[in-house]
Amino acid sequence: MTEQVRQPPEAQRQATETEQRYQSAREVVAGLQEVLLPMALPVLPRARIAACYLMAGQEQAAGGDWFDAIPLADGRVALVVGDVVGNGVAASAAMGRLRSVLEELLAAEPDLGTVLARADAFATRTPALRAATLALAVLDTGDGTLRYATCGHPPPLIIGTSASTRFLPCSGTGPLGTGSSPVLATGMLQPGELVLLYSDGLINRPNRTVAEGMAELEMVAAAAAAGRTLPSGAALTLADRVCQLTVELLTRTGYADDVTTLAAQWLADPVPALHLELPSERASVTRVRRAFGEWLDRVDPVVEDGNDLRLATVEIVTNAVEHAYPPDRPGPVEFRAALCHDGNLECQITDHGSWHVPDPAATDRGHGLMVARQVVDQMRVSHRPQAAGAPRGAKGTVVTLRHRLRRPAILGSDTSTRAAAYRSGPPFTVDIGTDGAMRLARVAGPVDITTADQLARQLLTASRGGTLPLTVDLTSVTHLASAGTRALYEVREQLAAHRQHLTLLAAPGSSAHSVLKLVHLPHTTGIISDPQHPSEQ
Repeated sequence: MTEQVRQPPEAQRQATETEQRYQSAREVVAGLQEVLLPMALPVLPRARIAACYLMAGQEQAAGGDWFDAIPLADGRVALVVGDVVGNGVAASAAMGRLRSVLEELLAAEPDLGTVLARADAFATRTPALRAATLALAVLDTGDGTLRYATCGHPPPLIIGTSASTRFLPCSGTGPLGTGSSPVLATGMLQPGELVLLYSDGLINRPNRTVAEGMAELEMVAAAAAAGRTLPSGAALTLADRVCQLTVELLTRTGYADDVTTLAAQWLADPVPALHLELPSERASVTRVRRAFGEWLDRVDPVVEDGNDLRLATVEIVTNAVEHAYPPDRPGPVEFRAALCHDGNLECQITDHGSWHVPDPAATDRGHGLMVARQVVDQMRVSHRPQAAGAPRGAKGTVVTLRHRLRRPAILGSDTSTRAAAYRSGPPFTVDIGTDGAMRLARVAGPVDITTADQLARQLLTASRGGTLPLTVDLTSVTHLASAGTRALYEVREQLAAHRQHLTLLAAPGSSAHSVLKLVHLPHTTGIISDPQHPSEQ
């Protein structure tokens, strides 16, 4: 008999209702994430992009992670992974606001420092976004330059063509809305190399320090890039393989927060344009369909985009073959297809014949243009000037199709077999005492979304609402999540308002020490002799 069966009927009913509420809440958050996160990624001529998102296995932890890939001007692409502190629908809603603001700023403002400063100001004015972390990298696909900032976020990982790995240095900026000025850093990708952005849920996992998590990430990502990990049922690109298999392998031992990966490989050679020049005969339609289909397979868009573009181009080419030239005087039909820097595919079908205005009375003909226009984003029909020596009326027609191509992002929420499993350790406690004239709070156990508010309340109580200096010993903290760091930022801000100092103590190599370094919270690793002037690391 299971434990649930042994329980009294009333207890069974309450347990069932609790489970139903939990599943309902998860479904709401999962549905909101699907709306707010990008369901597809851009397809670019010199960058192959992939992403994977896995919602947390605990209701309280889900909803704050996000990612985005935004094509910019001149062949640049912005890559973003962020983490908004909070849980459930509230965290998802705050994440959606920040993502929208950042996307608009990146599209309108070419200077990355200005973008970060304005995003930080927005987070400062928005309480739900305080202490949100962010990794933002702008890749120039022309020369491989990578301009980036890590606002309290783990550093980007570079994976080389031989599966070598290296972490880029953190830029030195704290989380958004915490008073830290934006700092930019510069890196370089070599042709074929890949940059991986990820959320801290991938490295700050149960029973591991951040340093241990980063070492595991480096090892597993290299193995995935080299094809030494689990076999896949489908042929994956390097970016897909690194994103998906890294998440799959690192979460097998449990995870307590949302997990996000975003990868971009700088391609050694751009996807070449396709150019065909064919006679105006029916066999040419088949040739265009086959050649364009093979070219699209190399580009690898979502199936829907590929099918729509095949349909549209076949309709336009057929129209040119059948109507551009007289039956006894065939002529050439040109077909061009190219990927643009903004993620759009542009197709041009050109003939040098005469344009025939569709006859409104002919209800059984002339549907090709209408069908093509319905399945692509833009269609433009233009007529070329008459060439010297050409027969009268042979001006030619150019039909231009533009359609934004997409690749699918992997969004998952199946966490039934990978719930976080912590080793037994001390429960969360905060002991308040004094050490001479110094007020001291000793914190133990996990500091996460379930205990962060309690930590803030007790620290503010110990400091008399921030009017007294306070030292917080985090040596016995077993897990310091982003919610915990935001609580520490808030307590520090409250003390600073009263011109008091918050001193944080974390043992070298501990989980708390690694996280405090990552989010740029000043702390000491030595013996505290003067709480007003600690030796900050």
